[in-house]
Amino acid sequence: MASVGMRVDLSELVEAAAAADAPRLASLTRELVHGKADIDVLIGRVGMIAAHGDPEGHVILTLTAASVLSRWLHAYDHLVGESVENRLRPLPLLVQALCAASAAVREGRSKQPNYPRPYYPSELPEGKSVGALMREAIYQNQAELAERLLFGLYATGADYRTLQARTYEGLAMTFHQAGHPLMFAVRGYQLLDPVEWGDRAPNIIHWLAPRLPVRSEEPAWIGTVRDFIAQHQGDFEIIRRRISPPKNERALPLRALLLSDAGPVQVCQAIHEALIQGEASRRAVGSAIALAAADILNQIGDEDRTAFIQAAHGLLYAAAVRLAFAEVQDIEVTPLLFTAAVFVNELRKHLGLASGQLHQSTHHVHVGGGLLAPALLETLQGELEARDLEGAYLAARRYLDLGYEPKPLFATIGLVAAQADAGADQGHTLQIVQAAGEEFMGWPRDLTEADLSVFLRAALRASALAPRNTLASAL
Repeated sequence: MASVGMRVDLSELVEAAAAADAPRLASLTRELVHGKADIDVLIGRVGMIAAHGDPEGHVILTLTAASVLSRWLHAYDHLVGESVENRLRPLPLLVQALCAASAAVREGRSKQPNYPRPYYPSELPEGKSVGALMREAIYQNQAELAERLLFGLYATGADYRTLQARTYEGLAMTFHQAGHPLMFAVRGYQLLDPVEWGDRAPNIIHWLAPRLPVRSEEPAWIGTVRDFIAQHQGDFEIIRRRISPPKNERALPLRALLLSDAGPVQVCQAIHEALIQGEASRRAVGSAIALAAADILNQIGDEDRTAFIQAAHGLLYAAAVRLAFAEVQDIEVTPLLFTAAVFVNELRKHLGLASGQLHQSTHHVHVGGGLLAPALLETLQGELEARDLEGAYLAARRYLDLGYEPKPLFATIGLVAAQADAGADQGHTLQIVQAAGEEFMGWPRDLTEADLSVFLRAALRASALAPRNTLASAL
């Protein structure tokens, strides 16, 4: 059944977003939620308009993070029961994100998109595939060809997973702009989930295609990745044919390797061994890469927010890669793991951080906060708002140690992140909390030995230490 938020008239909400009118946004949203609309859907619908006015991509990344964090707050109903008040809890996320998107909404609402003629799969030259042409379009900076190929799949009624797979395949062995093209693809498609894809997909396809091609210099290491993949491409068929249960524990040693001084060839070889000889699943390998990326992020001191955001791109990229393998199973996407692993390994060196620094949690005596989940989450929120990282960590650990569901926990961290000035920081605070939460909750259940507090620390630090504005303070 379609959400109520998919059917209501949002013209007034769009006007308020275009004007960055926070009080009006809050008032209109309350009315819509009382009418049974969901805030994550409202953000997604306005995002379809903002996509046509988003100048460099971060607006959609910000709206996606706000929508996902809003959806996680639905789990709060499991703790205290469903009510309109609970469904309004994500309101600060909507107000902060839509105000940050105001310029894009103003631009987007006045545009009449001009979509190109689809390039249908039936028109492909003999011996060519959509994936091969997509790679050419991306490598040769042919944005219109990339868009036509995606519209060709869309026009033929291809499953949305096919759109995702062909996009990720085209990006798997490219890297530029700190990995943003892949993040744009994964998060742009993710924003289509609350609006149910369908006739909304062209908005994101048209926004995404110009951001896919290689338009700036790539790092030297990506050539090593391409050479390695060219030499071992045939090995990936083993993954397609494998029927035995994965041995995901074979992915865990990757964490230490990626934090070492290993070179690109050694990193590629380790990924290959984990996948082929070790028989680890691609999702587990992606999770291990993200864990190492979070280790790197947590090496950055609290006083240097610029370096923190720069280091966070390792986690943001690795989380997008891991999510890609939760969405698609196509073997052609496998090279993404090699690209992600080498990027994370090289990022630590670029930042001048010490090698081998695995984050280790320490034992704490839990004090205060009560035993009930709502009370613990209230304590957590208060500590984060006061920028008390240690107090927030204690409350979060107590909540998790009592066996409560992690989704409301990370959603609560997201609520405090909604106080961060999303316009000034390009939504990075919301994106980091989203990525850390996804990796914590998406960790393979059979890997019980890893300490996942590194993801929790990353989310808490992103939320507590961000520069704030007053948009959400009066809500």
